[in-house]
Amino acid sequence: MVSERYLNKRNKFIRGPLDIYQINRFLEYGVNAVRIFLYIRMREGQLVSANELKPKEHTFIPLDNKTMEALIGIHKSNKWPNLRKLEAAKLIEIESAKGKAPKVKIVCPIYH
Repeated sequence: MVSERYLNKRNKFIRGPLDIYQINRFLEYGVNAVRIFLYIRMREGQLVSANELKPKEHTFIPLDNKTMEALIGIHKSNKWPNLRKLEAAKLIEIESAKGKAPKVKIVCPIYH
């Protein structure tokens, strides 16, 4: 279950620097793809701030339905079609288990 502290929209930031190439690649698949990208980068930034992840590292981030809808406005019916498109384009990697939220990692190259 997601805590109220997590859903609080204060102190949310995007881990930077952001690569315009990555943003444009995700944009090719629509605004929801960009929202997924920015959400993953935000969660990575939170992990870096908590010293749980090294800067410039990427890790698998869980994408549960409640948090996705509350923070970035992606309904569960739109989540999987977008994730499948992004995985087919080799922009993300997905780890999933039946009955669990998928974990997603950005694998799109950075050109900055």
